[in-house]
Amino acid sequence: MNKHKFGMREFIILLVIALSAYTVWPSIQVHSRKGDEKKAFLKENPKLGSKSINFGLDLAGGTSITLEIDKSGLKPNEDIKDIQAQSLEIIRNRVDQFGLSEPQISPSGDDRILVELAGVDDSTAKSLVGSTAKLEFKILAESEKFTQVVGLIDQYLTRQTTDIVADSAATDSTAAAKDSTVAAANAATADSAKPAADTAKTLSDDELLGKAPAAEVAATDSAKEAAPAEGEPASEVGTALSAYYLSFGNGGFIAEENIEKVKKLLETEGVQKLIPRDVNFAFGSGLEPVQRGSKIKAKRLYLLKRRAEMGGDDIVDARPYRVSDGTNAGEVAVSLKFGGIGPKKFSAVTAANIGKQMAIVLDNQVISAPVIRDRIPNGDAQITGLDDMAEANRLAVVLRAGALKAPMKIIESRSVGATLGEENIVQGFGSGAIGLILCLVFMVAYYRLGGLIASFGMVINTLVTAAVMSVFNATLTLPGIAGFILVVGMSLDANVIIYERIREELKNGLTARAAVAKGYERAFSAILDSNLTTVLTGLILYKIGTGSVKGFGLTLTIGILTSLFCAITVTRAILDWRLAKADRTTLSIGNGFKAINEANLQIIPKRRRFGLISCILIVASIACIAVKGFDFSIDFTGGQVYTVQYQDDGKHEKDLSGALSAAGIDGAKVRTLGGTSANSYQISMRASDDVNFEDKMAEAFAKAGQKCEIVAKDNVGPTIGKELRFNAILSVILAWLGILLYVWFRFGKFGLGFGVAAVLGLVHDTIITLGFISAFSLSFDGALIASLLTMIGYSVNDTIVNFDRIRENTAVFGSGNFAETINKSLNQCFSRTMVTSLTTLFVCVILAVKGGSSIRDFGLVQCFGILIGTYSSVCICSPIVLWWSKKFKKGV
Repeated sequence: MNKHKFGMREFIILLVIALSAYTVWPSIQVHSRKGDEKKAFLKENPKLGSKSINFGLDLAGGTSITLEIDKSGLKPNEDIKDIQAQSLEIIRNRVDQFGLSEPQISPSGDDRILVELAGVDDSTAKSLVGSTAKLEFKILAESEKFTQVVGLIDQYLTRQTTDIVADSAATDSTAAAKDSTVAAANAATADSAKPAADTAKTLSDDELLGKAPAAEVAATDSAKEAAPAEGEPASEVGTALSAYYLSFGNGGFIAEENIEKVKKLLETEGVQKLIPRDVNFAFGSGLEPVQRGSKIKAKRLYLLKRRAEMGGDDIVDARPYRVSDGTNAGEVAVSLKFGGIGPKKFSAVTAANIGKQMAIVLDNQVISAPVIRDRIPNGDAQITGLDDMAEANRLAVVLRAGALKAPMKIIESRSVGATLGEENIVQGFGSGAIGLILCLVFMVAYYRLGGLIASFGMVINTLVTAAVMSVFNATLTLPGIAGFILVVGMSLDANVIIYERIREELKNGLTARAAVAKGYERAFSAILDSNLTTVLTGLILYKIGTGSVKGFGLTLTIGILTSLFCAITVTRAILDWRLAKADRTTLSIGNGFKAINEANLQIIPKRRRFGLISCILIVASIACIAVKGFDFSIDFTGGQVYTVQYQDDGKHEKDLSGALSAAGIDGAKVRTLGGTSANSYQISMRASDDVNFEDKMAEAFAKAGQKCEIVAKDNVGPTIGKELRFNAILSVILAWLGILLYVWFRFGKFGLGFGVAAVLGLVHDTIITLGFISAFSLSFDGALIASLLTMIGYSVNDTIVNFDRIRENTAVFGSGNFAETINKSLNQCFSRTMVTSLTTLFVCVILAVKGGSSIRDFGLVQCFGILIGTYSSVCICSPIVLWWSKKFKKGV
């Protein structure tokens, strides 16, 4: 960089910082508020809510929906438990495809499913999990049939409130309705899927609401005179059905205020007897203007042939998109792709019904009713008439996931508090902030100006990461925070690698500016390889994993990519500016500690001792797991959920937790419940075999002076079921395989040996950490899975940095004395290894000591994982590389 030059690099950095600050501002505005103030703010500013980072169920709570299987349509031989299991997986698939992070979905009893979602409003949650998603393609009834059915219903309805209605008037009514209907229907099918309304003469809103065009007939007029006021229930009025149409015809409009009346009217027993068995009425899916410029909102009412031409079983893909050309340009639509015999069936249906309207029906509501212009042979279709891209996305998701095996009723919907508990969250964030500050203080003390620049780079990295998560409207959870802790450690690690390299170049006699340039150049490969292997891991975890694994993978991937940008560009720009100013020839990056800078550890000569220690630890861990097992939480085992009510308005989350702990009831999670006027709390715990357990719990509350009552108890299944466990294990194995292949590709002659060593090191760390969890009876839940993943990410990062130095030194000194080269490389990297471990440990130790009860185990596993990961990267992985080089001397 030339002296005082402000170039494109600096401009891009400032632009990224400015855009990130602008993007994060909505999140700051939303999450700086709490409770009712936050809810009111979101209600007044919905756009800000959609642009902010969401907090997950564990940090902020969300919406809880209880679904019950509708057994009325089930066959006698159908197993309700099988339907429950299948429906649970379909709902989970929908939620995952919609992009919601870490939902809680579990079976409840024999016929219910409990769904808890964060980051969505109540209506979206209900439409996402509650809709059956039964898709059908039906042909609209002929206009003559429509006229006949409506005429019969009109006659029946108008005779309910008068004893004298002339037959001739009824006949005239039917004839007039028929003429009007045929004209309207012909106009509709000639041009578009929007019948009658598009071709009818333009009327004012007052005219539209005053009387329906097709109702200008004698029978309807006489019925109106006899009918009660419009506000009365449909069962008590004698208004003709045709009188409710704002534009008469099959698919004509019913005004918003009359929709419920018409629904009740059509459901009456007398009307149902008049509707032929081969047809049925169905409303459109949403409200729309009756004509351009009109403020009146209405729904279309269709008469459809009851038999579906085909269903949605053959759909293999559904994608939302915006129409780019034609008469519907700019509208939102969903494209459908049929597979198997679907294209042939669809081709036959369209060929047999050219010129007719085909309704696309989802859960008995007509989404759209396009006219079939020609045979469609390729198995492609589209659904139009959707309100916005959000609705199109929801529809595409439920169609891809498939229909539920049986309809489900939403029997309860309410807001729930954070699963970790408010006190634990406050303690967790507070302890995390303290650890982060200690980490930054250490960096400044150890690297002086360099540490200050690295700290600034880390702050920018945090800002950019948060901005990217805001753009994706991501959900931040405790596993996500675990991923972020790893990102912080790796962000600082990149700077540590660079500074250690700069120190080496300064010792070799280079000037400050030359040392910085050389240091960044020589550190680049180590930073790139270690970060890319972690990004690869994160992408696989996000793509294959579910629940906490998915949340961890997302945060990790975003954070690593932003840390690469900050380490390579932001800190370099600041250093260049500092050195260019006044032509400085020195650089303040500290001298470090002589003991670790000049370490001469005999790792390779003593490799057998370390191997023996690891074997002992692995055998002990496996034995402990086999004998003692794991203390699985309710996430894995299922359990019982109690609802407790207070008569006051106070906050009792902490009181209930304290009462349970004092009574020796461990592992219980307490959170607030909303959606009712009562002051309610939910207590989740593993199932107890004690039949008097509920009485003991009530006694514990009374002993603690808690004036509360247990009002409900439910048995729930595990939220981390077999499929989630399988996906988690599969994603980790695939991540290991990805690391092996990448390292093999990048490390040349002995690349496979380096890859195998890295993966064996990860297996080593995982087994020993699992043994630690078992030995200390730590509660095994979703958060602990995130801790294990953090350990894996940290360990592979540390290992790859050491491997990179071995590769570099081998290129300089040759592989003649490979053992000595490896040992020398490990000692050269030892200072970096210790500093990176210390900075990451600062955060994790504070979490373990000061974090709340729900976060303490998480912090303990993080600490142990970092220690064992550091040990394996230095003492285990490199000796395996040496063994491999002797076993396969020609390289693999």
